[in-house]
Amino acid sequence: MTEGRALLLAGIGHIALFAALSLAVISQKPLLASFAETTPVEVVTIADTPSVTETPKPSMAAAPQETVEAAAPPTEAAPTDTSAQDAIAPEPVKPAKPTPPAPKPLDTSSLANLIDKALPKAAVKPRDTSAFAKSIESAIPKGARLDARATASLEQAIRTQIAPCWNPPIGGADVRGMTAVLRIRLNRDGSVMAAPEFVSQTGATAANAAYARAFVETARRAVLRCAPLQLPADMFAYWREFELNFDPSLMT
Repeated sequence: MTEGRALLLAGIGHIALFAALSLAVISQKPLLASFAETTPVEVVTIADTPSVTETPKPSMAAAPQETVEAAAPPTEAAPTDTSAQDAIAPEPVKPAKPTPPAPKPLDTSSLANLIDKALPKAAVKPRDTSAFAKSIESAIPKGARLDARATASLEQAIRTQIAPCWNPPIGGADVRGMTAVLRIRLNRDGSVMAAPEFVSQTGATAANAAYARAFVETARRAVLRCAPLQLPADMFAYWREFELNFDPSLMT
């Protein structure tokens, strides 16, 4: 190759290389410009930045130990002394109960007067002392006879004590006049020696036979219920055995 041609080729090569480099530089400028617009960079000198000291990590030994106190056992409440409280606390004062008035004594006299006024007045009948007098005359010696007044008084004393114990049965109109005579034997203390004996009866018929038997039985029970009789001891010979006529009109 000639020297002139060699120089020509060398020049063409340099031109081509220069053109390639120029294209590369032109293509990189837009990229640098866009990077410069989007990412601002602040340039700080090392002397201006404050020094940051790293805080040391706390050590487990330096940390305060949390002390855990053992839970105390629950204490039992002391029993309250109720007796002391009862002794201290005053009892409420109870109001005094009013004293009831004393009962007035029963005025028997006024009560008897009221009863007498309320009851119808019955006609006074003469006392039949014949059976009682005859029984006494037959029981005592002839030399120790009692007069009529003494006999009537003794009969009255006996009737007065037996009458409250006698409750004759209630009957119809056909038994109103019924009577019964019993023989009574007494001990010295007035007690009954034996069961009273039936002697006689008036007003008894076949129609009222059941009532007549009940009439006699009530008379017997009255003598036994009211014994012993309180009679004069010095007159025992006169009342140790006698016959008594049970007449509702005289004893009730």
